[in-house]
This record gives sequence, C-alpha cells and structure tokens, in this order.
Amino acid sequence: MNSFTAHNIRFADGTQTMPEQPHLLADVPWCQGAKRVLKMLYGDARAGKRVADLGCLEGGYALEFARMGFESFGIEVRGSNFENCIEVKRRAELPNLDFAQDDVWNLAKYGPFDVIFCCGLLYHLDRPREFIQLMGQQARDAIIINTHYAPRGWYFGSQFKLSKMTEQEGLPGRWLSEHKAQSTEELEKLKWASWDNQRSFWPTKEALLHAINEAGFDLAFEQFDTLGHILGNSMSKETKRNHRSVFIGIRTKSARL
Repeated sequence: MNSFTAHNIRFADGTQTMPEQPHLLADVPWCQGAKRVLKMLYGDARAGKRVADLGCLEGGYALEFARMGFESFGIEVRGSNFENCIEVKRRAELPNLDFAQDDVWNLAKYGPFDVIFCCGLLYHLDRPREFIQLMGQQARDAIIINTHYAPRGWYFGSQFKLSKMTEQEGLPGRWLSEHKAQSTEELEKLKWASWDNQRSFWPTKEALLHAINEAGFDLAFEQFDTLGHILGNSMSKETKRNHRSVFIGIRTKSARL
C-alpha cells in the first residue's frame, strides 16, 4: 500500500490511514454535507441506489457512501491512488463498494448512476461545461460538485495564479496552469493535478450553476453548510482566498430520467 496523502480513514480494527491527521475524512464538513444531501434525497431507501465518486483519489468518500448503504463506485486514473482504493476495499470488506482505474471522461462505461459526486475534480478539467453535460447524461437524480470557481472581480490575496477573465465553451471564467508533465510516469507523481490537460478552466459561480441547470437539473443551488460554521468560515480570509464551494443539481420527480 502507498502512503495516503488526503483521506484519513478509520477501519473496523481502529487503525487509520493517516493517524497524524486531527480529523477523520468522515467527520469533515465536506463529507458530512454530501451525506446530508444523500439523506435528503433518499432517506432510508438507499438499497440499490448507485453513487459514483469521480476522481476518487484514495477512496475515502466512496467508502463513506458504501457505509451509508449505497452501491458506491469510485473512478480513479492514477495507479498509485488506485492501489490505495483497492486496499480500502479489501480492508472495508463491503460488497457494495467497488472501484475502477480509468479516466473520468469514460464515465458512460460504468453508468448510469443515481447520484454523481464530483469532489476536487472539475477544476482540473479544461472543458468543464462538457463534463457537466456528461454527468447530466449519467446521473438520474442529482450531482454534487465540490470545486474551485473563478472570482468575478479583482481577487487580491488569492492563493492561485489565475488568468484574466475570459471565456471557454461559452462560459466566463479563468485559466489555471496545472503542470508541464509529458509522460505517464511524470503524471503519476502529480497525485493532485490534472491528467491529460496541462491547464484547467474555472467557470464563475454563476456559470457553474447555469451549466448544471442546462445539464437537466431543474433545481441548482450552492450548498453552504459544508463550511461548518457558516458565518465565521464564510467571512474568513482563507475562504475568500480559496474560491471553493459546493454546487448541487437535482432533478425534481417530474423531471427525472
């Protein structure tokens, strides 16, 4: 098993993947917020409902969805991360948890799903509008997108070196340079970077919500409870510098596939 770099998971025997971390992944607001959305959608009627975790990294979120009773399926492209996913599956011993090593653009090979969870992935893509359309084609009920977005005005103090406001796929946003890797070997070492594109495009908040809506989700909104303490954290310098939020798209019953 490779060292874990992101997901601190506790198994039934009490061991953790990143014991030096102060919190388990299961307890962080992002994870708790996703669980609340899933509970709102299905209550206790979770058996047989499929949830996809795209760019699942080390499998932590996929594991939590499986522990809730969903049929959970994670897709991860990097071999070293995927090895950790397989270790999570082995140690969790849950028949409703599975993974595939693949590019997320091949999502249709594994769908459709009831819900698609896309955390830490969209901001690594250069065609986010097209990818949201793809998720719309493969998600029956909802999508949960945890992503960075482009600030509209002057963004003094941002921790990212973003381009000037421009347009891609008809959406306003900014470009970010990811890396200059050429080979698979180089890409494998960049555990938290894009895969086959060297720069990514971040749409604005409004553009993201528009893309979600046009992908077939008639209810589209930003989820704020994932901040934990909403007032304090929304006003913090770190949040303002981070330009990151959670965006939800839901098909109401009359509009579901």
